Amino acid sequence: MVKTLSSIAILFVLVYGGTFASATALIKSPTSDIVIDGHHLRKTVRCNGDKVVVDANNSVFTLRGQCDEVEVNGAENTITIDVVATIVLNSADNTVRWKKAANGDKPKVIDESSGNKVTQLK
Repeated sequence: MVKTLSSIAILFVLVYGGTFASATALIKSPTSDIVIDGHHLRKTVRCNGDKVVVDANNSVFTLRGQCDEVEVNGAENTITIDVVATIVLNSADNTVRWKKAANGDKPKVIDESSGNKVTQLK
């Protein structure tokens, strides 16, 4: 019985331990995506041509350098980007400000939700 409980406890830590630790984490995934996870965060992140995935809510992010793509899955975020090629908005009420498009005059914007604002900073 003790051996079974110990095995279950170890399995729980292995499966769920990372979830609790990453509640406010900045993760570099194996696919080279930068994933930002959490709530009520204030972070500055360097892109270096990477894709950034924002899985956070009610947060403020500054993305430095050039981002290939910024995908926003959380709501009510304010994101400022130096240089970006594509912005994908999958949740509502986000404000995304970009300074320069990586290609052409404007970045490609895909807005799959409502209440989002995308503007260029001058």
